[in-house]
Amino acid sequence: MNTSEPQSEQSPSDISNVSLEIPQETSTLVETAYNQILLQIVRGMLPSGTVLKTTKLSDELGLSRTPIVQALQRLIADGIVTQVPQQRAVVAEGAEHWLVDIHEMRLLLEPHAVLHATRRLTPETLTLLSEHGKAAEPTAQLDWIPKAHAFDYQLHTSIARASGNLPLSESICKCMSFKRLTYEISDDSPELLRRDYAEHLIILEALQKRQPETASAAMLFHLRSSVEFRKAGGNII
Repeated sequence: MNTSEPQSEQSPSDISNVSLEIPQETSTLVETAYNQILLQIVRGMLPSGTVLKTTKLSDELGLSRTPIVQALQRLIADGIVTQVPQQRAVVAEGAEHWLVDIHEMRLLLEPHAVLHATRRLTPETLTLLSEHGKAAEPTAQLDWIPKAHAFDYQLHTSIARASGNLPLSESICKCMSFKRLTYEISDDSPELLRRDYAEHLIILEALQKRQPETASAAMLFHLRSSVEFRKAGGNII
């Protein structure tokens, strides 16, 4: 019988700084501009085909043109905005569904990632995730919600990083950077967040027991039920 420790590419020093706090972007003004423009796109305020004028956006967002231009460059790189040479940037076709499409992409990626991560997550990381889960336990007050968001982010990104597949990990973490934006704009009810929290604990339990198939099935159920429950409530982001 093989009693060796689960293989992992993480060392204790790699996970010692795992924090309950969601990491902040370094370029604050560019990030603010990026998020605000993306919010207007996914809310339908800037429909597909809308020409994005930097001067108008600068006035509306109260920012200088420099971060607006840099934010548009990022949106173009992400495919949310398109630009023909010598012409202005335009909202891409179907961009209003960006966050929904990101969630569907996660459905394809994360059940596979957790299969590999189950045996690679270090005991230290699992302990930290367990502590974060306990800290995010729902209470009568609503102060647990930011902690539940942080637990959500840490659980999914920890699984991605432990998958042992760098392109897969980077893709999931990129998706989670968009998911992080929904923490600020969604109107999810405490009932839905409690449901998500309970499903996160089921995934974590399977990880702790080193049960990859169970963890993968739990992840698939979680992602599917999350989008179905939100659609039923009229909130799909």
